[in-house]
Amino acid sequence: MCSAANLLEILPPEIILGILLRLDAVSLTRCQLVCKFFRDTITQSANLVYTIELAISQQEDGQTSILSPKEKLELLRNQQKHWTQMRWGDELRYTMKKSGLWELFGNVLVQRNLDHSFTFVQLPSTHRNILERTWTVKPERPHIVRDFGIDPSQDLFVLIEVPRRLRNVSSPIYNLHIQTMSTAKKHPLAAESGIIRHARHAFDQSTSFSIQISGDYVGLFFHDSAMQNEFIIWEWKTGNKKLHFDGDNLLSFSFLSERHILFSTFTEEGAFELFIVDFIAESSEKQEYNSVSHGLKLALPQLALDVSPLMLTVRSDPSPHWAPHSDLKVPFYASHSDEKIFVASLWLQKASIRHLTFVFTLSALLPRLHTLGPISTDSAIPWEDWGPQTTRMDESHRINAGFDTWACYLYGTKLALPEQSGRTSGNFTVHLFDFNPRAVRKAISDGSRIAEGSVPNIEHIELETSLCVTAPSVFRAGDLFEDEIKTWLPYRWISRTIPDANFSSVMCSEDSIIIVQDSTGVGACYRVLSF
Repeated sequence: MCSAANLLEILPPEIILGILLRLDAVSLTRCQLVCKFFRDTITQSANLVYTIELAISQQEDGQTSILSPKEKLELLRNQQKHWTQMRWGDELRYTMKKSGLWELFGNVLVQRNLDHSFTFVQLPSTHRNILERTWTVKPERPHIVRDFGIDPSQDLFVLIEVPRRLRNVSSPIYNLHIQTMSTAKKHPLAAESGIIRHARHAFDQSTSFSIQISGDYVGLFFHDSAMQNEFIIWEWKTGNKKLHFDGDNLLSFSFLSERHILFSTFTEEGAFELFIVDFIAESSEKQEYNSVSHGLKLALPQLALDVSPLMLTVRSDPSPHWAPHSDLKVPFYASHSDEKIFVASLWLQKASIRHLTFVFTLSALLPRLHTLGPISTDSAIPWEDWGPQTTRMDESHRINAGFDTWACYLYGTKLALPEQSGRTSGNFTVHLFDFNPRAVRKAISDGSRIAEGSVPNIEHIELETSLCVTAPSVFRAGDLFEDEIKTWLPYRWISRTIPDANFSSVMCSEDSIIIVQDSTGVGACYRVLSF
C-alpha cells in the first residue's frame, strides 16, 4: 500500500501543480506546513508564490496584463520593498492651476484651467508599468462648473452645473452632466440627454459640494450655510434616484460597499456618530436621515465636558470594488479586502483647536451590517461594543489648516500625514502608516522593531526607521474624552523628510505620495513622488 507521501510523488507534477493553482493564498500557506514536498513544490512555483505574496500585500492580480507570473512577482516585490522603505523613484512636478478646481482619483490628477478646459494626468508607476499620460478636454457644456468627479475605470466625468444667480426663482435647477474623461462628450452609457436634473427649493451662493462615484452610483452632498444640507444618490446610467436625505446633522459620506453608505453625523445632544444606510433597500423619497428603515448608528467616545465638537469628516479610497481600466494592463492593483481603511478627521475645541485621526477598517463594520433596521434616537451601538479593538485614534501634531481641503490622504490600507514640528527638528516630514494586518505580522516575524507606544507619543522622530505598532493609543480620562480611551488597531510606520516643502499638505494615491505646495505665486505645484 502506498503512503500519502509516496502517492504524491508518483502523481504527475503537472496534476499536483494544477490542483495547487486552484487554492487561495491561505490554503497554500497551510499546505506549506504539511510536508517538505508541498513546501518545495509551492516555493519553486513563481505562480504560487505570486498568489501568496499578492494576499500578504493586499493586492489583486491584473487579469489583462500580458506579463508572466514570474515577471509580476518581481514587480510586486520591488513595489512592496520601495513602499515599505518609503523609497520613491522619480519626482514629477505639475503646476497648480489658478481655477481652484481639482480631483485625484484612480491615479489620475485633474485640474480645471482658466479657459474652462480640464487637464488630466495619468500618474506614472515604475513598478506597475504605467506611463505618464496628459490630455486636455474642453466641454461644450456646462459653462458654469462648480465641482466635478471622475472614475477612470469607466471613463466617467461628472460635472456639477449650478444655476445662474436669478432673483425670485423658486426651484433653481442643478445639473449633473454625465460625460467621458477622454472627450468631454456625453457618456455612451448615460440615458437620454446625459444630464441629471435636480431642483432645490432655493439658491445658496455659498453652497459647496462633495461628489463621489462608486460603480453605477454617484453621490452628491450639498453643503449649505443658508439652508439645510442635502444628500442624494443617483444611478448615473439611468438618472434614477436611489437615496435622498436632508438635514444639517449630516456632515460627510463615503461609500462603504456596493449597497451601503457611511455618514458622519452630529446628534442633537452634541455628539459625533457614524451612520450606515443600505441605500438599495431604503426608500428613494426625500426624508430625514434618522427616519430610515435600513440603518445603523455607531457611537464614538463621549467627549469631556470642557470639549466642544467642531467637525467630523470621513473618507476612504478607492470606492468599493474599484479596478483600473483594462487598457492600462496593470500587473496588480490594490485589493478590496476587509482590511481597507476609513479615516475620520476629527476636530475638537478645548483651550485650543485639536485634531485627531480616527482609523477603522471595513472588517470593523461588516459584522454589524446584518443588524440594520429602523433608526431611533437611542439606537447607536455603544463605543465599547465595537471600537477599542478595531480602531486606532491618535492626535495629530501641527496639522495644516488645509488638511481636509486636500482630503486624498489615504489609499487602500495606507495613510499619509504631514508634520513639521519640534519632533521633526523643524523639517517637513511625511508619516506613512500602513494598516495591512498581514504585512504587520510578516514584518514582526521578519524581525522588524516593535514600538513601545504609538507614534504620536514619540518625543523625537527617528527618520527612515520603520516601526510596527501593536501597543494601544491612549487618551487619559478628562483630557478630550470623559473616560480613558484605548484603541488597538496595529500598523506599520515609517517617515521621511521632504526637502523644500515647508508647511505643505500631503496626498496619497496608489502609486504616489503627493506634496501639495499651495503657496501663492509661481511656486504652487503638486510634487508627485512616484513608486
